Amino acid sequence: MNSDRLAEHSGGMRIDPAKVKLMPMTTEMYHAYFKEYENDPDLFLDKEKFTPYVYSEGRVEQYIQRQIDLKRIHLAILYDDEIVGQIILKNIEPRQCATLGLSLKNARYKDRGIGTQAERLVIQYVFDELDIPVLYADSIQPNTRSQHVLEKVGFTFIREDKDFKYYRIDRDSFRRKAWNSGD
Repeated sequence: MNSDRLAEHSGGMRIDPAKVKLMPMTTEMYHAYFKEYENDPDLFLDKEKFTPYVYSEGRVEQYIQRQIDLKRIHLAILYDDEIVGQIILKNIEPRQCATLGLSLKNARYKDRGIGTQAERLVIQYVFDELDIPVLYADSIQPNTRSQHVLEKVGFTFIREDKDFKYYRIDRDSFRRKAWNSGD
């Protein structure tokens, strides 16, 4: 796809990967994120159960507390200093493995490369800062966009069940791939 067609496909907005940043999510950031969050009906396994998301301060507070109780690492995805998504690192086994979860707050931020760049950044963070050599991810079956991005950044498909596809990336193969591509 040439750059003009890419810009047209992206609604005219070109992202600068250098403007995508990750930082620890604060309570205030979570509230700002969820005030603009929208459920994506295409991602529901049972389309009849789709309901639009409605912001509730109390529900967000419960969500935050649950994440803390489960000892997850929460990172805000910022684009040009605006919160556009979240990354959650869960099932963390220090110096062994963790599982990645990512969501963007609404369709305005999808198909623009923001999620791809955020995944690249979090992979580096997990491997280099947390010293965790293996990162897993999963994607619900209908989320082909997520599956494409996972494979694009280096995750390998490992299995699937009726609801999910599961992926894995390890530090050594990631570094070999980066070395061979010249990155």
